Amino acid sequence: MKKNYLLLLPFTITVLQAQNSQLYYSGKFLTPKDKTQNFLKIHNKNSGIYELTDEEGFAIIAAKPYDTLVWNQGKNTHVISTYELRELKVILESQTGNKNVENIYSKTYDSLVSKEIKDDFSIEKTKTRLSKRSHSYFDQIRRLKQRNDSVYIVKRLNRKTLLFNGSFTTSLDIKNRNAIPGTQSKYVQGRSENGSLVWKGPETNEMFSFGPDISTLGFNGLPYEYDQNGKLIPWVDGLQRAQKYDNNIFKTTVGYNNQLNVNAFIKDGYNEKIRLSLNLGQQKNQMYFIDQFDIANSFKAKLNTELSGYSINLAFNYEEDKATNTNRIGLFNKAYQNSLLTPVSFSNEQHTFLNNGFQRSYSKYADNPLFLFEQESKYSYQNRERWFSLNIIKDWDHLKLNISQSYESNNIWNFDQYKPSAYGFSNGVLNERTQNSSSYHSNILGSYTLGDYNFKNIFSLNFILNDKKSDVYNSFINQKYLYQRTSQDHIFNYNMDIRDYDFEAGLNLGNSFYISNTSLKNNYWLPKANFYVKFNNIFDWYNYSFKVLGSYTQLSSEPEITRSYASYATTLLNAKNYNQYFPVQEVESFRGLSNINTREWKVGTRFNFGYNVSLEGEYFNRKNINDIFPVFENNQLKLKNIADHTYSGYEFSFTYDRLRLGYDIFTTHKVSFFKYKDIVDRISPGYQNLAVSGFKDIYKTLTEGQVLGAVMGSYFERNADGQLIIDESGFPKKAEGMKIIADPPPDFVMKFTHSFAYKNFSLDINWEWKKGGQLWNGTQAVLDYYGRSSESGEDRNIKNYVFQGVQANGTGNQIPVDFYDPNLNVQENRWSRYGYLGVAENYIQKADYIRISNISLSSSFPINYGKQNLKLTFYVNNLMLWQASKGADPNQNFYDMDNGRGLDFFNLPSFKTFGCIVSLKF
Repeated sequence: MKKNYLLLLPFTITVLQAQNSQLYYSGKFLTPKDKTQNFLKIHNKNSGIYELTDEEGFAIIAAKPYDTLVWNQGKNTHVISTYELRELKVILESQTGNKNVENIYSKTYDSLVSKEIKDDFSIEKTKTRLSKRSHSYFDQIRRLKQRNDSVYIVKRLNRKTLLFNGSFTTSLDIKNRNAIPGTQSKYVQGRSENGSLVWKGPETNEMFSFGPDISTLGFNGLPYEYDQNGKLIPWVDGLQRAQKYDNNIFKTTVGYNNQLNVNAFIKDGYNEKIRLSLNLGQQKNQMYFIDQFDIANSFKAKLNTELSGYSINLAFNYEEDKATNTNRIGLFNKAYQNSLLTPVSFSNEQHTFLNNGFQRSYSKYADNPLFLFEQESKYSYQNRERWFSLNIIKDWDHLKLNISQSYESNNIWNFDQYKPSAYGFSNGVLNERTQNSSSYHSNILGSYTLGDYNFKNIFSLNFILNDKKSDVYNSFINQKYLYQRTSQDHIFNYNMDIRDYDFEAGLNLGNSFYISNTSLKNNYWLPKANFYVKFNNIFDWYNYSFKVLGSYTQLSSEPEITRSYASYATTLLNAKNYNQYFPVQEVESFRGLSNINTREWKVGTRFNFGYNVSLEGEYFNRKNINDIFPVFENNQLKLKNIADHTYSGYEFSFTYDRLRLGYDIFTTHKVSFFKYKDIVDRISPGYQNLAVSGFKDIYKTLTEGQVLGAVMGSYFERNADGQLIIDESGFPKKAEGMKIIADPPPDFVMKFTHSFAYKNFSLDINWEWKKGGQLWNGTQAVLDYYGRSSESGEDRNIKNYVFQGVQANGTGNQIPVDFYDPNLNVQENRWSRYGYLGVAENYIQKADYIRISNISLSSSFPINYGKQNLKLTFYVNNLMLWQASKGADPNQNFYDMDNGRGLDFFNLPSFKTFGCIVSLKF
């Protein structure tokens, strides 16, 4: 056959710049409370792309087998299996009904154009006929209906039935913390005096653990309210030896999750007429801290029916979440920090309060973690969400109309408090924060389809209206913030698909308007262009294919008005004043800002070698213009359009699918390689080196020409040859000012996925290797400063050490030093001489790690001849973590901030989870 489609190929590639990727994943994505939400951001960690859900939580995103999808700010992930991916046109076709046009016959017309038939009563020659929509089985005929003068419809006698089904799923998980920094358990609270090491009790408010060896001390046995065993004195025969106290605040915890889903539906024959679905859920998430947990309850109802050709869907969700505490004020970080800094000679568990009613801690400049968790009411956080939606769909042959309406209200209550005698708030402090939000969403989508399977064209118009309101009240400052935004999206889209034997091509063109009352300027030109070209069975090899794809997209967006930027208050404090962190200031307004305009393009290829092997690669480049960041100006928290930055990178992956190892054993393996950079291209005047997150004296910064979030901190002074300058005391000299000292992005990330299937058993293993990248380990710096780190415990007796470097006059250093000389002030030792954070450059560490992310084993057991099914799954997350840094998991964020990765200041450790899921379908 002559393949005329080759003439279309140059035209297609010339006119267009790009199309959606090779394969797509489609489905519903839910909030952390299993609720559908429009504009929920779905991020593909492997490719870097993201998409937004519609009002029903539905989204289509370009993906590859075993890619990892992340949403809800990383709280939810999903590893995509091969069978879950489809071509874009298949997904779109599944959303659009197809109908055939029938021939029309009329007796009147036939009588005018045909000869008269003599045998008018012959059954063979009758002009009346049955419609194609007639029922096939005549023993089930209910009635005969005349459609027109020559066509009759036979209607069947349907049996209406009421059916029930559902499922019950329960899971149990056991959590335990991962690695934390090592601390010394040899030297007690105290310091040197007159050349001797002296224990100093809590009443002295001593913060340092540079006292004597605990093995040389004993309890005097006299009453002492800081220790039930008495004060510490030099040990002599007859005294009770001093005791090493463990101040660990972590424990192994157990949580659960129960979900009951019941469906009731009425069938008219084989057609489902109406369906009612109810879902009840309860989850208890037990943290690894003592007595800290949250409980979530949910109720969901859905009603689906068809009425006069209209498909109608109603949904209602109610969710309630309560927690003993949240980390909004850094409470968990503060408790964790104090537990690590507590000297080995002091026990936090013995008592929480002193006789005077103040907290019992090892110093008035520190807190007892148990005191921080002390509270009168059981819960200090509550969140209630209500959501209602209506969706109507009508399909007329080539035309389809979809109308969706939804309303959501959300009420959040926080009660943040530090009791009197808390460090930083001696008189106590409390803030009751309430946030009430409401959102109305309207989506009208119309599409028209022309053509058939081989050449299909779809035109669509989409109108989206969002009206959001939010008010935030903080009792501490007695101030209420009001926010409101009404935005419109008008989207035109044209999609074309071509199929001809071994050739496929597709293109997508569109433009959208973004109009908002909070935007400084509306945007009416947001084009997109996508293309793909695929050659199947190349060289006449069956299922060997080659695909080229690309895309260009422009987007306009604004910051979400329900997001709080109060945590940016850390940038007003030095790290030593962390105890004063108590965020109550919110952003003044979301108005008067330019949109964040994004221009993204990508190109990629995919090779399929038979049914089992595939190789693909993609390069992407995303330019963000006028990106918005928080700043403090005139003691007010504001948002500003500050920087342009470009996020770019590439990804390659290799997949071997369904490799057969035996008669019933199959395995799938995938390896992906991912590399990216996010470079700051432009900074608005006056904002160079702006802090993005962190403290005033150590932070992630916006600096032109550098990666976004490069770490800025103190450093050692060096000469032109890079040699350390040694001061007159024999120690390296700290330079004045700050500079960029670390680059957080990794050199690359590799992910590995292995799946094994044997009969009804399946085993999945996911692990990853991150190479390169740096982080600042401030946890180590503070532990060193106070003498609590394992390094300061092991090395404090090093003497006559000579640092490599040169003196100020250029001569090589020959001055020997003792790391801890009892004859000198404690703050002149190796670790305390440079101040609270030491020299930040000295605490830059590699962020490499190897992690076994997930291992799961599952099996299904049919019950009652397959009418019911029982599925068991055993899993473990974060089973193994090797890391180059000495601290918490490198993936943990500074004070739980999304942009805080790369700073470790008592970041909470990650946890490993062992769990079991039992699911019964009935």
